[in-house]
Amino acid sequence: MMDKIKESLANLLNIFVKEEQIKMLQEINRLLLTEYMLEISENFRVYPIEVETYYYNEKSFPDTCVHKNDLQKKRFGKLYFHRASSMKEDSFLYDRGGFDVCLSDNDNYFLGILIRSAWINCEEKPICGPGLLTRRVIKHISQNDKIINLTDDEKSLIRTLEDKDSILVYASDDKRKKDSPLFHSTRFGISPDTHPEYAQYKLRSLIELKEANHPFKEKEKVVESYMRDNNILPTEKNTKQILGYVSKSIINKLQNG
Repeated sequence: MMDKIKESLANLLNIFVKEEQIKMLQEINRLLLTEYMLEISENFRVYPIEVETYYYNEKSFPDTCVHKNDLQKKRFGKLYFHRASSMKEDSFLYDRGGFDVCLSDNDNYFLGILIRSAWINCEEKPICGPGLLTRRVIKHISQNDKIINLTDDEKSLIRTLEDKDSILVYASDDKRKKDSPLFHSTRFGISPDTHPEYAQYKLRSLIELKEANHPFKEKEKVVESYMRDNNILPTEKNTKQILGYVSKSIINKLQNG
């Protein structure tokens, strides 16, 4: 089943038109949200429900938002925990950072998929937000959820996890609602002032948006984008059906162009 992602990756590398590249990156996001999981250990599995793609190819897609850390290239299926700089050996980890699964298979490009939200095993509620999710993963391997105060031994455990092969595996059975709508929107917290081109691309993808116990960031912005893209009429019924409640703000924005 891993061939699905590798096939999409091969297609991506042979595409040079931005619109088509974005569609292929969205397809990779879809596969992660519906067909794959991250197996941190036998009793700790992460099932993504919200992701963001960060792809840097100097010749065809020089995304200004990418860290360009060495751990985001030539490490297909391995993890990368965000650091304070692009240096591979920098041991400082962001307290409010996140982690990627790397999908790059050579040195010519960087490709990291940030896992923003996910189910852990079969728990009652998902963890939403990359900082909270990172702390949960680190607590599992080190029993410490205060990322900024990690000991050298705990940092070593994280590096060991980053070196682990076969983190990304096919998910044959999980509780994700895979028949729920797939949403694409712009990446969270990326300023168009700082990144005028790449901030506008819809490389954030999520499912289960309507679920009440999923505190996704900027839900209404995502739904507004979805309704525009799919030419859905801005009615109370439609916003409630997609979002779970009526949003006058979305209706007004869509009606006013």
